[in-house]
Amino acid sequence: MAKKTYTVLTPVEFDHQRFEIDAPIDLDDKDATPLLAVKAVELATNQPASATVPTDEAERLAAIVAAVAQIDPANPDLWLKDGKPATEAIAAITGWPLTAAERNAAWASMQPTV
Repeated sequence: MAKKTYTVLTPVEFDHQRFEIDAPIDLDDKDATPLLAVKAVELATNQPASATVPTDEAERLAAIVAAVAQIDPANPDLWLKDGKPATEAIAAITGWPLTAAERNAAWASMQPTV
């Protein structure tokens, strides 16, 4: 799994090492997701979020749905109180930011129809 560089926003203990504020830290999506959810890190600004950010609305929605399916359902830090995934958790997997409206549309498309 490819790693991305993040900037530490609050001191972080990771892999038996302490990272202070503003330090760079290289993480894969799995390790970054919970740290993004609690705003302990952010994607470093000196690198592109992703080389393949979908511009087509349907492709973007499909990528968000695929990312949601990868979020750990047992980690409450990655989910909102209303049951929807945090946008930060999704962005940690996609590698690009998204809006709450995009998350909501993807989430709605994943719900069973009655």
